[in-house]
Amino acid sequence: MGLWKITGTGASKVTETHFHHEKLKEEKLEDWIVRNPSILGEPLLMIGRQVLIPDTKDKLDLLAIDPQGTAVVIEIKRGQLKDPVDIQALRYSSYISKWKEDDFERQAKNFLKKGADAEFDFNDHLAAFCEDAGTDEVPHLNGDQRIIIVGSSVRDKLGSVALWLREHSVDIKLIEVQAYKDGDSIYIEPTIIVPPPVRFADVGRPRPESNPWITDGKAWHLEKRCSPKTKEMLLQLARIMQERLQMDEPVWNQKFYISYRVENVNWLNIETRRKSLILGFSVKAKAFQATQLAKTLGIEKYDAEETLSEKFSLPSHVQVKNRSDSKDKVKIHVKEDFKLGSKVFLEFLKAAYKARTK
Repeated sequence: MGLWKITGTGASKVTETHFHHEKLKEEKLEDWIVRNPSILGEPLLMIGRQVLIPDTKDKLDLLAIDPQGTAVVIEIKRGQLKDPVDIQALRYSSYISKWKEDDFERQAKNFLKKGADAEFDFNDHLAAFCEDAGTDEVPHLNGDQRIIIVGSSVRDKLGSVALWLREHSVDIKLIEVQAYKDGDSIYIEPTIIVPPPVRFADVGRPRPESNPWITDGKAWHLEKRCSPKTKEMLLQLARIMQERLQMDEPVWNQKFYISYRVENVNWLNIETRRKSLILGFSVKAKAFQATQLAKTLGIEKYDAEETLSEKFSLPSHVQVKNRSDSKDKVKIHVKEDFKLGSKVFLEFLKAAYKARTK
């Protein structure tokens, strides 16, 4: 339907144009996106442009992080390519999937030209981004990867490929950018082509496939969110909760975590991940001290002053955060080295249950 300009005399249609008519190369999209990533319709922390992949001759156009810590590979479509852009993006995502947290920190410092700045703290930079995006906690990086392909014409065969990839659990988004001209001013209108927008015919219709954690949360967490190892750990923890504390089944219907509720209050949230579980206990203020708890459980204490790469390389560790005058949050980051069936952990569970907030 196009773009319309409203003036005192009425509405006039703004002329649709094309990048090549205005002598704008699609490389300009990179400039615009780097300066304002929200063009892509979501909060993104840009950490790289023309990123060289080690041991290859490949360069990906843009690299970003979203508020969940997912690595986002952004490719700009520029006409004919030696390899189709969708294949390129998949290949680049496979490369990025092997990166560690310190690789992202190093890449971000280079991109932001902070490599020589000893006082620059990437963790603070990431935390500020997450806070602006409405995320309370700094996420662990690269638990998954996503793809965004953007250009002035991305419909054709790309749409079919992208829909097929999404059906097979590959998170890919296609954005088409249309250009308009009004006098000397150029406007752009980004439109998300894939995933397709909700149409009126879909409103009110059950769509269980779009929210699988609601229709079968247990399968979602055990089969999709967890690896075989963390699945085994989660099931072991569920057995412990039932046998030792006589707890009922947890609530499974949240996307990122499951919860144990006591008297209608969340006592324990367990964030499910492929490489770890994060146990978050709501307890009375000052019921536990992080240093003593770390010593008792034989794990590390989370230190807010450490660098991001140091934090993520920690083995199992604990953090105690004050939430209010009456409540603390005890967070235990459980990795594969942690013994869930140990006597000290079982004793802690009982103490945390007694110290729960009501």
